[in-house]
Amino acid sequence: MNLMAVAVADYIGFVLVVAMLVSSKIRRAAPRDEFKILTIIAFLSAIACVLDFLTFYCDGKTFFLARIINHFGNTYSFVANPVFAMSWCIYTDLKLYQSRARIKRVYKFVMIPGLILLLLALANIFVPIVYYLDENNVYHRLSGSYLYFVIEFFYLMWSVVTLKKYEERFDKVNFFPMYLMIGPIVLGSVLQVIFYGISLIWVSMAIGLTCIYMALQNEFSYQDTLTGLFNRAYLDYLLDKYTKNPENHVGGIMVDVDYFKEINDTYGHHVGDEALIDVARILLFGKPDKAIAMRFAGDEFILLLKDCNVEYLKKVVTSIREELKLFNETENRQYQISLSLGYTLFEYGKDDSDSFFKKMDDNMYEEKKLKHAKR
Repeated sequence: MNLMAVAVADYIGFVLVVAMLVSSKIRRAAPRDEFKILTIIAFLSAIACVLDFLTFYCDGKTFFLARIINHFGNTYSFVANPVFAMSWCIYTDLKLYQSRARIKRVYKFVMIPGLILLLLALANIFVPIVYYLDENNVYHRLSGSYLYFVIEFFYLMWSVVTLKKYEERFDKVNFFPMYLMIGPIVLGSVLQVIFYGISLIWVSMAIGLTCIYMALQNEFSYQDTLTGLFNRAYLDYLLDKYTKNPENHVGGIMVDVDYFKEINDTYGHHVGDEALIDVARILLFGKPDKAIAMRFAGDEFILLLKDCNVEYLKKVVTSIREELKLFNETENRQYQISLSLGYTLFEYGKDDSDSFFKKMDDNMYEEKKLKHAKR
């Protein structure tokens, strides 16, 4: 055992996690379940980095507290391992689906292996199953410890499958570098199994968490803070990406909130903000899975679609109108939301982003003028 190497690895891991927790304080303050789970994972990792060094330091020592610290540190490690793995799966699911009901439905079964590992770690305090400390306070790994590596791998693969199934239905997920999280953990775990006496799992988790945090920061820069939709910067990025390939058949729908100024003037800007959030919800529920909804500017929104034609755009517009009608009939807001929509296809060789937006805008205003003429 190289105590200096362990100290360096745990120090790096601890500093990375603490820096991530401090830097992400504002981001994690948002009332979203996945941020709470991410915070739990980070705190588990930070504490584990400290205890990991202490257990290695006390291993083989015979002073008064050495055996207690050795037992406590190793027990914590074997408890934190399945908690981390289960939490990571739940974080992945919440990040993708944003559904507590799905978590309750699916994970009451998925969590069973992790809960068994927790019981084994606690039982090991009384009956050696996972590890034991000999009379000289030296740690010895037992065969039960390998079960933790197997179950951790199972949970990591479960999160990969969850992501793949989501992408098959909804398209590729941006700002979620799962493999940068899982890669270091798998590598660190394999090396720790092969080379007895080294400690790499917790610093590996710290590196993975740092990668996830960097992705969150990147996502935050492309997100509209009020509605939660993507913003104009992301629209420009995505449009440039889509229109590089003429085979993508890109289409767009511009959505404008009718009489939005009246809502603001009558009920105040707070209610106006609520109305914009409602519009975002209508678009998310009314659009097809692979369409990207973005807030364009003020009370204007854009849906960007790939692999579509005019008939498909018409169907999407109809779906949004149906969702709008359902919203106004069921939500009992103090205002009624009215939307004008204009759609068009991107013509390769003729259009750039400005002309594409202008065609949508012109078509949308044709509908808006008809509404104002009838009022």
